[in-house]
Amino acid sequence: MTPEAEAGLINFLIDRLQIDHHWFEGRGRGFSWWAGALAQRVTLAAPRTLHGVTVTTLHVETDLLADVPTSAVTWQRLASLNRFATLSAYVADVEARRIRLHASVAVTEDNWPMARALALHAMALQVADAHAEAAELAKAFGARVDESPHPTAGVRAQPDEMLGVVEIYQQRGQDASPFTTEALAQLVHLEPRPWLMAANEPDRLVADLDFATGQPARLELDAGVMHPALGWGLQLRLLLPVEPDAAIAQRLNANEVAQPDAHQLGAWCIDPERGLGFVAFIPSAAFMPELLRALVYHAAGRNEWARDLLFPQ
Repeated sequence: MTPEAEAGLINFLIDRLQIDHHWFEGRGRGFSWWAGALAQRVTLAAPRTLHGVTVTTLHVETDLLADVPTSAVTWQRLASLNRFATLSAYVADVEARRIRLHASVAVTEDNWPMARALALHAMALQVADAHAEAAELAKAFGARVDESPHPTAGVRAQPDEMLGVVEIYQQRGQDASPFTTEALAQLVHLEPRPWLMAANEPDRLVADLDFATGQPARLELDAGVMHPALGWGLQLRLLLPVEPDAAIAQRLNANEVAQPDAHQLGAWCIDPERGLGFVAFIPSAAFMPELLRALVYHAAGRNEWARDLLFPQ
């Protein structure tokens, strides 16, 4: 991306969220703002080349908990909590003893209109979820809410209207999912093929991805799932043939924060019935015509990234 395009991306997010500049700091390659007592940061990483394509990763993270115990119990709680991820992951910063909500999008010259829209949805849901959940999660983790003041304006006592945005997503989610059976069925014929095999069912696509000899990963796209807060949308699951371990889930989430290889819209988790996997819920309001195709290829890339991280050659 050119400097002008990067500035345009940052300005788009600021303008669309109607961020009150009284509670704002920065710009350029990133900014922070306070919708309430918790800071949210948006930053553009330095461009890098992935698979022959220049990618600029836009990171979105919101402070959540501080003074978090670093123990196996914490990893287990995180791995369980992340089963309910929408567009962000709950990720521990071990050195800082903090837990933050994090998401990122990989921006290229070709995908920036979709990427900036996904970043906008991730920002809105993330900051609302953080403020709604922080107090209860602090009790569950034996930590404290990671509140902070604006450098000059101080503590924000009157929350931004953005914290009520979930109601808008819920309203949009009451209609039938725009991720239709027909659209999912068309994915079976994708070229180049990102999977070993794929099949469609009513409201679902299931596929096997190459992971290890005789042990494929499983990709599921399911439009028949209704989220309790967001209504209809699309549930994405990438299940790995790996022994479920909460510490591995935390490692994968932390590495996606540090060096992502695809959009990080969702989280690695442990499901007691399904094992180790990556999950995301895409609300109906985030639907775009080319989104399904992008989600599939990013899931395939994430599968290879995880395999290389866990089992380096």
